[in-house]
Amino acid sequence: MGIKGIIFTLDSLVAFGILVVTVSIFIYFSAGSFSPFLGAQQLHAISEDVLTILSESKLEDVVSQNLLNQYLSSGTLNQEDLKKITIDVIGALWVADKKEEVGNITNDILEDFLPKNMGYEILMDEEVIYNSSDTTRPNYEELMIEISSGRIASGYEKYKPTSGYVARALAVTVRKNTSLVFMGDVISSSVSKEGGGNNLNEVNISYEFDLPQDATILDAYWFIESAWANNKFKAYLNGQYIPGSDGRTNVLLEDLEGYIQPGHNIGNVIWRWGGGVQETGGDDGATHIVVIYNTTLLSTLENFKKINFQTVISNCSINYKKPVFIPGDIQNLYVRMNFTNETQIDNVTLKFMWQGDTTTIGSKAPNNGVVEWDDTEIRNVLNSIGISYDVLSSRYFWFIANIDNFQQVEERGYERRIDGNYSYIAVNYTENPIIYNFIDISRTIENYNYSDPDVWGFYKYVKWNFNLTNKIPLMARWQFPWLYYEGSDPIQLARANDIVLYNHDPGDPSSDPLIIEFARFGYDTSTDGVLIDNDNKFELNFSNGYAVNPTNSLGEVTFLIPASVGYGDVFENETNATDDAIQRLEDLLGEDVSAVDINVDSISVAGIPFMWGPANIRVGVWV
Repeated sequence: MGIKGIIFTLDSLVAFGILVVTVSIFIYFSAGSFSPFLGAQQLHAISEDVLTILSESKLEDVVSQNLLNQYLSSGTLNQEDLKKITIDVIGALWVADKKEEVGNITNDILEDFLPKNMGYEILMDEEVIYNSSDTTRPNYEELMIEISSGRIASGYEKYKPTSGYVARALAVTVRKNTSLVFMGDVISSSVSKEGGGNNLNEVNISYEFDLPQDATILDAYWFIESAWANNKFKAYLNGQYIPGSDGRTNVLLEDLEGYIQPGHNIGNVIWRWGGGVQETGGDDGATHIVVIYNTTLLSTLENFKKINFQTVISNCSINYKKPVFIPGDIQNLYVRMNFTNETQIDNVTLKFMWQGDTTTIGSKAPNNGVVEWDDTEIRNVLNSIGISYDVLSSRYFWFIANIDNFQQVEERGYERRIDGNYSYIAVNYTENPIIYNFIDISRTIENYNYSDPDVWGFYKYVKWNFNLTNKIPLMARWQFPWLYYEGSDPIQLARANDIVLYNHDPGDPSSDPLIIEFARFGYDTSTDGVLIDNDNKFELNFSNGYAVNPTNSLGEVTFLIPASVGYGDVFENETNATDDAIQRLEDLLGEDVSAVDINVDSISVAGIPFMWGPANIRVGVWV
């Protein structure tokens, strides 16, 4: 652990300005043709650069002298303020209700850094203190892409006396232990011919995931479960066959650290006919890969704005069911599936499933190997059946794609290949602003109990317990191997902390619909009390006709830890104040994170301390 201060010179600020303008001009000149994902990455870089300028520069280095003179003359600022970090002055003025002055200062800084084709806004705890929409810049209501970045800040209030030494600390570099959890999709294709027996088709499914380049892999395992009990399969990781994976029904492959690498990884399972009564081969949706690793990245959150399909190769028609979970308010949806240019695929039918009910969005023939459904097409179909995007937030919904006219039993034919690298669901949604400047961690949930057995390790009641004390809960997601007796109408009850989240009651026609494939469930904190910074529980309760296998199920919880602590108590000397800030930060990080490099900022004050913050300062940019 090191302690260091940052000195930001005028030359380095100019360099930041050049960087911002250069990236912005690139966006400006390619605005007619760039991909939304590349554009989003570029805008993210710009918003981060702007926040770096605000949080690492002195006020006098970035604000015009005319505006500084104006506020010095009026008493809004004094000479000491000019030497302070810009974000501290902005926060202090905001708390002092000098919001017009804050807007003027931030506008003065950013107006020359950002080109005129880009809009921007500054927010403090989600209160807009400046928005450029009223100028000649692009209006926020007409934006194509928006990205925002944030920082947590705290400081001393202006115009109030203070005394002694105080300090605050920020974890600049950390090492955190977290988990990558990759849940497979429900994918099937025929492996049986008319009259029974092997049609010689193999279903090749890729499971692609990325780890940070600096990841130290601590543990890894892979649970594989087939669509039918008799399916045979073999598994490979990064081209290497996994010993013990040549089996059927299901298998748990452990101690896979030597097969997995930092960066991009590809797992493959090749499914085939295994004898007996079976029709399709593939993944029943319970397959998952878990990698526990150590990294210095503060954020390793999954990208919910672009959700890729998996690469699938089969010589029969394919039925692909993709579960989607979005932790925020959805504005737009878009689906693209990419095949080879010379594909023989006749048509692709896209369907939507919500709470067990399925609706067809439409069928299309590939054009140069691509089929697409834009937001208007999807929204119109959902609206026609009374589903708005509002109800989809923070719950699983499904897109179902049939590649050709799907048949469970058919002769082996030409190759169907879904290219997962270019097949995806694009989602424009409102992100939770709390994620900025926090450290996110994901964990699997291992503590569970069960009762009311069915058959083969399946149970009608399962409860998971987990604790999030001193953490900021973000979301919980679940994956289940499920068992349904065809023709039955069982109770399906899901509760989190005794709050009912789903209830199908066959005796109540107004209750939720029956979900035959209860393979996924998820929720976040949007419903009060279902995910809390304390003891949590999640329960599934079914009646005869339905059950899940808890041993092979997977629960994952994601939570946040602040990366900084604000000014603390007043001490007689600077050393004690600094030590206190470091200790408070380490206590906050807990056992999940260790600080490698800490920035400590101490201040000598006189009088009685009055603090503002912590507050979330956020910069949004759009084109």
